[in-house]
Amino acid sequence: MKSKLPANFLISLTKGSVKISENRKPAIEFTTSDYDRIVNIISMPVKISGKKSALKRLSDARDLAKTLKKEGVTLDIQHKGKLVLRLGEKAKPKISKIITMSGDIEITDIKALRSLEKGM
Repeated sequence: MKSKLPANFLISLTKGSVKISENRKPAIEFTTSDYDRIVNIISMPVKISGKKSALKRLSDARDLAKTLKKEGVTLDIQHKGKLVLRLGEKAKPKISKIITMSGDIEITDIKALRSLEKGM
């Protein structure tokens, strides 16, 4: 059984922001307002260990996106302020639906997404 903790956490947040800095420079910004959640990754302050396969990460993203959509919530992942990935309610996949096999995930910039993935 998959954990619903990430989705429940995102759904429960309704207003606020968190900023993470590295050497006094912004690294990650998280903002939330009503049904919109935005994570802006400016730089990755730490490397994330335990590489998952692309298939496993995609499966996790599909589950998260489906739960978010069910609750009317949208999660935007940005890189330096530019939208890269949208999950949930406002996702409008076109060609990315072929890749993700989900109507709840929109990839807006595949090159930036791959760049973020390599940085993790």
